Amino acid sequence: MANNIMAVYDKDEEYVMRLMNYFSETRPVDIELQGFTDLDYLKEFAQDRQLDVLLVQDSQMCGDIEEMKIGKIMVLSEGEYEAEDGKGHKTIYKYQSTENIVREVMCYYAEEPAVHIGVLKGTKSRLIGVYSPVKRSLKTSFALCLGEILSHTRKTLYIDIEDYHGFNVIFGQNFMTDISDLLFYIQQSKNNFPCKLASVVQRIGALDYIPPAISPEDIKQVRAEDWMNFLREVLDCNYDYVILDIGDSVREITGILNACETVYTPIREDHVSKAKLEQYETWLRIMECEDVLEKTEKLSFPFFNDLEVRPENLENTSLGDYVREMLG
Repeated sequence: MANNIMAVYDKDEEYVMRLMNYFSETRPVDIELQGFTDLDYLKEFAQDRQLDVLLVQDSQMCGDIEEMKIGKIMVLSEGEYEAEDGKGHKTIYKYQSTENIVREVMCYYAEEPAVHIGVLKGTKSRLIGVYSPVKRSLKTSFALCLGEILSHTRKTLYIDIEDYHGFNVIFGQNFMTDISDLLFYIQQSKNNFPCKLASVVQRIGALDYIPPAISPEDIKQVRAEDWMNFLREVLDCNYDYVILDIGDSVREITGILNACETVYTPIREDHVSKAKLEQYETWLRIMECEDVLEKTEKLSFPFFNDLEVRPENLENTSLGDYVREMLG
């Protein structure tokens, strides 16, 4: 059982169960979650246990709760949102998505130096790279589709490190946090990266993804050692697969390609594309990266006429059929 305990107290049993079920299904870190609809049971539970976090409905806040051994009280507000409740407690809007509520709690854990959160023990993640020197090769569509299909049976994380990705337009969303926040967090040498990751990650169906950097300069300026530190942290976060969609602006890209178990390289059959591919492979040999060539699987796609769909529907296209056949 985890040493770190988070609890939720609300008279609405259905709400408590929905929050607990979501957390148990996604379970990003090694935190025990307890749910209560009765104050006496909560008091009894907290008598000999230290609660890291208590989520409590605003109408249920009382002196008994203030006296409990709780690291952080977060008030579930039913009314107009305020950052604090007037007593120094952070407030969270109760009726936003469960995903957003968990993300806000994870943000607290990430910035709390006195608390150290581990991850659930599992197998080490398998890092899959998707890179091509050839443009308009369906690289990102393939990477997303691969992630969606894998995520149905394995916990999968998609990471885009291209300079231009268009995700804010594709998803119609301005992300409040992105990969730049994670890279900065690592540079600060803080110790709860799994929680920071969980506070940033978004979802497409069952696939987790990190919102890409909005500024291309954020990618271009990342040092090679910072990329490797970032990948080491991510690969320890209990994902079965991490899919890395790699752009040309990444510094010293060979280090990242070397770290991948497999590198998928979409290609095209026209003369210019073949010339670019040949130059790329020659460069890898010059850099003594023959092992990257050995782990590379080149993909020459047929023509797909049904890809004008939302990203979450890519797996239902002919590209999805191609990926499933490729995976066997």
